[in-house]
Amino acid sequence: MRVYITDAADKINKYGKDAINAFAEGDEQKMMLLGLKRFTKAEPYNTKAARRLVADYLIETGSYKI
Repeated sequence: MRVYITDAADKINKYGKDAINAFAEGDEQKMMLLGLKRFTKAEPYNTKAARRLVADYLIETGSYKI
């Protein structure tokens, strides 16, 4: 779940920046970008290690079919 949330927060931040930069300028743009940064902040999390744990578990239990 944390991997998904971390990835989703990054995507929301990127798409939000693209949208804000498309229509806002100057101080309004800066304030909106600060708000976006504040509300899409995620705690640092090692998603690579978490994905490896999930993959190892699926391979070990035979749940992962190639």
